[in-house]
Amino acid sequence: MQTCNSLEAQVALNRFYLRELGAPEQFGYFPLREEYGPVRAMEDEWNGFEEGRLPVLDKLPTRGEDFIDWYANLHRQHREDVSGFFEYLANDATPETLAFYIGLEEQVDGRFDDVIALAQLGMTGDMKLSLAENYWDEMGLGKVEEMHTAMFSKSTSYTQSILSRRGIDVAAAITPEALKNGNLLLMYALRRQYTPRLLGALTILEHTAPYRFSRTVLGLRRIGAPEEVVRYHELHVTVDDNHGKQLLERVLAPLVRNGADILREVCIGCLIRYRIAVDYYRSIEAAVGRLQLDRLAAASA
Repeated sequence: MQTCNSLEAQVALNRFYLRELGAPEQFGYFPLREEYGPVRAMEDEWNGFEEGRLPVLDKLPTRGEDFIDWYANLHRQHREDVSGFFEYLANDATPETLAFYIGLEEQVDGRFDDVIALAQLGMTGDMKLSLAENYWDEMGLGKVEEMHTAMFSKSTSYTQSILSRRGIDVAAAITPEALKNGNLLLMYALRRQYTPRLLGALTILEHTAPYRFSRTVLGLRRIGAPEEVVRYHELHVTVDDNHGKQLLERVLAPLVRNGADILREVCIGCLIRYRIAVDYYRSIEAAVGRLQLDRLAAASA
């Protein structure tokens, strides 16, 4: 197995990225110049690995006008590949399984609001406005209690209580695939040469999110979760639908008209995010089986 795919490596990368994004008062905690060499070597290995397992690089669109159709096909494929897991969450998953999934989402959130902020660097005009609108939504439209991170904490507090009663520690059960899901965006956002990949990854992430959130809402309501817990997930059904469309139409569509090189990078970002997301959800399914979370409700009935 490649070193970059180990749990140890992904934990180390995650800690490093979070240090880079530390609060101003933590300035003494920020990485030093000499620490970047090994990290960049790991990132190079990881990017090489992810590119190497994409069998369709020779079939990417080479003209900007062909991008939308290519992207639409990838979007449909993404939905098909994850639908089994999310229909299970909606209709059959135990409270423990839903709680475990949401707990993992907290672990791999990857400072999403900071990622959106960094994605705007260097942009101008309507492209920048699109990301700025996205960021303002993340900021709760200016209300601290409506900031998405604050809303999400209410959801994770509830699900953590479910897991605590069962003695389940999400952090102890985290997988490399889960960490890669968050680390990818952090790496792309913090390393400017990957900006086109970041924008591709963000678009496919946000554009496919409404389906995932809608199934999570169904599952939470099925187990009787309080509305303040459901609200964060329900909000993202509509908010992320708009974000995905705006990113596609106002950012990616004009961006890929700037030449074959940037078109290729955007496509690679979409593909790698898609592949890592599928791996992540499959790793959750495996963890649910390993921890027997799908049997806990029946055992306690």
